[in-house]
Amino acid sequence: MHRYTLPSIARLLAGTGLLAAASALAQPPTAVPASGCASPDALAVVTAASLPTLLGKPVQQVRLLHYRDERLAPIVTQIDQRDSAGRFLLGDASAANDHPAGLGPDDEIVFRLSDSAARLPPGSADASSLVEIKVGDSQDGRVRWIYAGFSSNALAFTAIRQTRYQPETDSAETALYKIGFSSQHPFLIDSLQWQRGTSGWSPNVLDAMKIHHQGMMFGFIPFKRTSEDYSSRLTQVKTGPLRVIRRTENSVRIVWQLKTPALYVDYVMMPDSFIMDTIVDIPFNLGLFFSDVETLTTVDWRSAPTLPQLTIRASGIPSGLAVNGQMTDEKTRFNTINDTRFSVHSRYGSIFVQLDIPEDFPIKPWLYLSDRSDTTDPPENQPGQFGNVGYRTTGWENIDTGVHHLKFVTCIIATEAP
Repeated sequence: MHRYTLPSIARLLAGTGLLAAASALAQPPTAVPASGCASPDALAVVTAASLPTLLGKPVQQVRLLHYRDERLAPIVTQIDQRDSAGRFLLGDASAANDHPAGLGPDDEIVFRLSDSAARLPPGSADASSLVEIKVGDSQDGRVRWIYAGFSSNALAFTAIRQTRYQPETDSAETALYKIGFSSQHPFLIDSLQWQRGTSGWSPNVLDAMKIHHQGMMFGFIPFKRTSEDYSSRLTQVKTGPLRVIRRTENSVRIVWQLKTPALYVDYVMMPDSFIMDTIVDIPFNLGLFFSDVETLTTVDWRSAPTLPQLTIRASGIPSGLAVNGQMTDEKTRFNTINDTRFSVHSRYGSIFVQLDIPEDFPIKPWLYLSDRSDTTDPPENQPGQFGNVGYRTTGWENIDTGVHHLKFVTCIIATEAP
């Protein structure tokens, strides 16, 4: 990475005539963790709306820098554009050289938390030519800083991609994990592997990701739907140095050939985590046609003698639940917990899952676990259910029209390979 002194950065930015003035902001904007995962590889996000002096500028010209070792230096940056409904804009507009896209208020500027550093000295000449960004939630509790500006001159340095996408296998990998997607239903994950150092990738620990819907239609017709009732296709993938965003367009068969409106699922994959953002655009009141609707969204783990023991934990289950294909009273009680968090642990590492439900999305979450080796539950790949864990959500008939986001946030912490 190239290093730049304070005067050289000032000349670089001032030479374009495009300066972002920190004095325009009474309080510096604050960057927040992109996923909330406490990890050395965590990413941070600052919304463009908090940087008004940069709005409308070509995204290629926006720069983030840190002050470290008494020098300003550019850091790896990714800008992901969004519309007013919070949907990612995954087209090529931001890459067009002739008509570059302007930074919009809903766009996200992404960087590594570990790249935040010291504050510029008081009275520094560069303080007036850069926007100061406060970085909170650092693991040691210290406040750190990042600086934003823009320039038409390219700052050339090589960035190692933290998250990589393999189009030939439709999979994404980081230094911690690799996930692959179903070829038949690409909105579902069908493999998860841990990075094991010199041993390479672990075996696939996942049997199947599953989704079930059930309820009443017109008040008297019961219905059940699984992923087999979905049509799904991969439509767009955006690859950046820090995160990969992958979109599928889906619909569910309701009755005969009648299907729901399009349901978009965006996977946002980061070095230490991934987010499954389900975007529901509802054009009519579901309660007019459906009642008692509930959805199961779960992951069924693979059972094999060579794979390590799994333990599932949640609030109210302090000792954890050993996955062994047999239900117990404590595992049954797991299904009565009204919560949005659980975790899965093995000697490979830990996976922490959180369901993020916005306030305008009136569904109720319940934890769900079925650990029954003698019970089939199509469409899984192996007989039985082995720690089939996730969420049961109710109240879908109460959702109003409009665009809604339901996010599943998965944080991954790996243990050191032996």
